[in-house]
Amino acid sequence: MEHRKPLILGVNGSPRRGAAAKALGISLEAAAQVPGVETVQIDLAGKEIRCCTGCNACRTRGLDHCPVFQDDFAAEFFPLYLGCDGILLASPVYSMNPTGLLMNFLNRMRPAGGSRSPRGMAGMRMGGCIAVGGRRNGGQDTALAAMNAALQSTGTNVVGGGVYFYNGAAVWSQNERAFDDPTGTLELEALGRKVAWAAKIVQAGLACLEGQVSAANCAGFASQEQMAQARRQLGLT
Repeated sequence: MEHRKPLILGVNGSPRRGAAAKALGISLEAAAQVPGVETVQIDLAGKEIRCCTGCNACRTRGLDHCPVFQDDFAAEFFPLYLGCDGILLASPVYSMNPTGLLMNFLNRMRPAGGSRSPRGMAGMRMGGCIAVGGRRNGGQDTALAAMNAALQSTGTNVVGGGVYFYNGAAVWSQNERAFDDPTGTLELEALGRKVAWAAKIVQAGLACLEGQVSAANCAGFASQEQMAQARRQLGLT
């Protein structure tokens, strides 16, 4: 298996360039401190991203993109998402949830479902989430739960931090773009480093197991045939 630098993708789901962008930057900077790791950031502010309608046009036509909408869903989003080894999602808290803009972005990645990443095995991506609230207890936990669930639905392995950041990094911005939250900053840095290290360890493990592990194994099946049977049973083919 090719030895390469793990790629950590950060996605800022805020419609404004504010505290969420700063929080994601802190986490990505910590991730980049892990030797041999690369990072890249996507900012969704100012972009119009229509919500997925579940029409399945991408699936039925065998496409790697959505053919229905002509909006600001940039062509480079899909390969960045598909090709990353780790992903960090960041969002301000809107009604105790992540922004609709971020969820639209994730839902429009439907063509990536079940795909084999060009950088590794499907189901081997590591992920973590960041929620920024104007209050100390402003819905960060529920927003993190929604983002974590979105990652899990794509086969991404959600990184937990124990006492350091539980289910993700919760930041208290006090509605200030340049927030000062030492506890939140500690969580951001720990989350970024752990996602980066986890992605690096998984990649190294896959390299050591070259020829012994398949995409079917990483999806939870003993063989390609068993996975194909499961897809037929679930009506996915």
